[in-house]
Amino acid sequence: MKIFKAGVLLLLTLVFAFNFSNAQDYQPTMFAIHTDNVKFGMMAQYEEAAKELKAHCDKHNVEGANWMAISVEDGRYVYVTPIKSMADLDKNPMGNLAEKMGEEELAKLFDKMDDCYDSHSDSVVHYMSNLSHTPEGYSTEGKNHREYHFLYYAPKHAGEMNTAMANVKKMFEEKGVKNGYEVYHSGFGSEESYYMVAISGTDDLSVAQGGKDNDKLLGEDKDAVFWEVIKLASRYDQVEATMRPDLSYMPANKSN
Repeated sequence: MKIFKAGVLLLLTLVFAFNFSNAQDYQPTMFAIHTDNVKFGMMAQYEEAAKELKAHCDKHNVEGANWMAISVEDGRYVYVTPIKSMADLDKNPMGNLAEKMGEEELAKLFDKMDDCYDSHSDSVVHYMSNLSHTPEGYSTEGKNHREYHFLYYAPKHAGEMNTAMANVKKMFEEKGVKNGYEVYHSGFGSEESYYMVAISGTDDLSVAQGGKDNDKLLGEDKDAVFWEVIKLASRYDQVEATMRPDLSYMPANKSN
């Protein structure tokens, strides 16, 4: 990827993937997001190169690099990396790998990946624990399927949308819903303001069944509460995705 050659942070993919059931103090957590818009006919080559990159990182136990990968149904490959501040974007986590495997060989690997897409993008998102529903016992472990709901809104509705999202969480808590969900908010690099709701499951059927169970438990009360969110949305997108541990990397001495 050309972004590595420029010495910029490897802005890698969910979380959308991590298990945030132990989030504390309702503080947003920052994540750098890098998205490659891979051409369908080049997916095999792209994945081969992505696995090769991971293998080299594993072999050399590269410090500073850390990402979770997600493949989206429309061909996007998203990489998420947790960051503490915007200053982390100035770091180059691939510097250590370049020294160990050689800059020329690493450049060839990035060229192989570059051939697979015509565009990519970078941004920052924030995990919103105060809007996420993570009941006791909730976990995403073993659940690699994701259903993402994007709710876009005009900046003038920011306060109202936040309140409406908080009321949804309150309803889920009051009704005792055991199925959890995580909420993220757009940040630096995003052209539009949005909330993204991430629902986890073992597959698409388990997510659908969870939705039916929730509807039954929430009852008719849900319609008015959800409407307060829907009426503020300028547009809405839903996509299916898969967590990709086989394309993800974390140094051996670190853990989630």
